[in-house]
Amino acid sequence: MRRALSAFLLLLGLPLSVAACLWDTDTPRDEARGLPEVVAVLTGRFERNPPRYYELRLKRVTEHLQSEPGDLAAYDDAGVACDRLGRGDEAIAWMEKKRAQLDGLDPTRPEVKEQRYRYHANLGTFLVHRWVRQGSDRSRIGEVKAARDEIARAIEINPNAHFGREKYQLRAIEFLINPPELADGGDLPNLLGWNLEDVAYARIDSREAHDAVRGLAGLIVLGNAWESVDVYHALGMALQSDWTGYERKREGARNTLAYLAWLRCRELIDAGKGSMIPGAPRGEFLKKMIRQPPWVSASKRLDADFIELRAEADAWHARRTAFMNARLEQGRHPDTDSHFWDGYAARPAPELPATINPPTPLWQKATERAGVVAVLAVPSFLVVWLVGRSVRARRKPARPAEW
Repeated sequence: MRRALSAFLLLLGLPLSVAACLWDTDTPRDEARGLPEVVAVLTGRFERNPPRYYELRLKRVTEHLQSEPGDLAAYDDAGVACDRLGRGDEAIAWMEKKRAQLDGLDPTRPEVKEQRYRYHANLGTFLVHRWVRQGSDRSRIGEVKAARDEIARAIEINPNAHFGREKYQLRAIEFLINPPELADGGDLPNLLGWNLEDVAYARIDSREAHDAVRGLAGLIVLGNAWESVDVYHALGMALQSDWTGYERKREGARNTLAYLAWLRCRELIDAGKGSMIPGAPRGEFLKKMIRQPPWVSASKRLDADFIELRAEADAWHARRTAFMNARLEQGRHPDTDSHFWDGYAARPAPELPATINPPTPLWQKATERAGVVAVLAVPSFLVVWLVGRSVRARRKPARPAEW
């Protein structure tokens, strides 16, 4: 499959193992570009800004709000910048300041409704991020429940924002509040609640799986789930059931991408990441709980391709970051400098090799062949029966006339 890799926003420096959903000045521009190709989500070749980018933005909007306290969008920029820098208390405090401004406005006005949506979306995200950064203490699970309520309010106001990713962020938060039980020797549960048996027996609607792919990809690229084992585990499960836009002859294309998601899970586990499920093992024991997607051929080739694509993506990110830091240290920022990107030449993205189709399972081949035989046999039998009847009718002696 030829999949060009795209560039989008995510901060790499905050390794939270939970989905995020943030709104600031960058968000509308990023969403206008469209959802990134899944290969970019799996390999990390999308835009991520360095800490200095957010430090300068925070300084500018803080000064701006002193003279323009009614600029509601600036509170989002300040809050998101603090969250990206790991300063959760400050991020939440900025939302409190925004709420004070919103309370004096007519909630029926469309622009105020949009700002209310952003307020709830950001506050919910800041709350759950702070909880994770401070150790995921389950005695403070009330903070996560408060985050869930804020995200739910945001969805009520604008259910289709962020490619529908907030629906899946809500699932991720529910996953933290009510984690599934771990079974001895069983698979690692995922935040979608699906398993490989659901996939094998086609129990999952393809349209629902496609929505899940879009939502989870949005959490990774437009949010903060780039280092989440749980989100990539769920994405791999969704990819195996997403047939939207695929013809039968191209069967298995999403299984190949699911295999790359599985490799990303293993890469994260090797880097010391784990699941947010309490009591989940780490390291090799955790790897054994995430089964390899079935029906994928040429896996050794894909292993090498994934390593090559990841190395290229990291090198691309490093070059971009170096370019940005050199200008940021001069006090220049893309928000205010229209020539910030002059001289930057991004290398074109590499492509995944041609489609690797998995072999059709033997049980499926037998079923399909039996179906073909049945379809051909019925009309053939009718033709033979009708011809035979006609021949018998011609050979039958005429009935003598009655006297």
